[in-house]
Amino acid sequence: MADKQSHINQWKHNRKFISSIDPEFHDWIITAVFYTAVHAVDTLLAHDKVTVTDHEARNRALKLTNRYEQINLKYEALYGLARTIRYFANPTKWVAPERIYKDVVVRYLYPIEASVQKHMGQDLGLGDVKLKVGTKSGAGSSSTPT
Repeated sequence: MADKQSHINQWKHNRKFISSIDPEFHDWIITAVFYTAVHAVDTLLAHDKVTVTDHEARNRALKLTNRYEQINLKYEALYGLARTIRYFANPTKWVAPERIYKDVVVRYLYPIEASVQKHMGQDLGLGDVKLKVGTKSGAGSSSTPT
């Protein structure tokens, strides 16, 4: 497992990547949101000196540690959604592109990130995730959904 700062760097890198994905590939937006959450969680685990090497170990650590209960509620749901999106060949059936910001980023990623930062006592100043137009209503080349 990488150190805390490496996970923070990857977390921020993945957030930036989300903004670059063409809305046509909304399944990949959700996948990128999930892997952003993975590195947020791994940042906290590294901070707490908890070593995990795979998804099963991470899921187990989140489930079995009371401190992570609120994170686990959101993470477990996002994990399930990301698996569904990746392995069932009809991603629009699961999350409509125009609902990604509200139903995935706001509902799952933001609470995970906020909880991680709170548990670490560190504000990373992340700001809003920006999605390209097409994943929300509106016009322009990119925007921060409201």
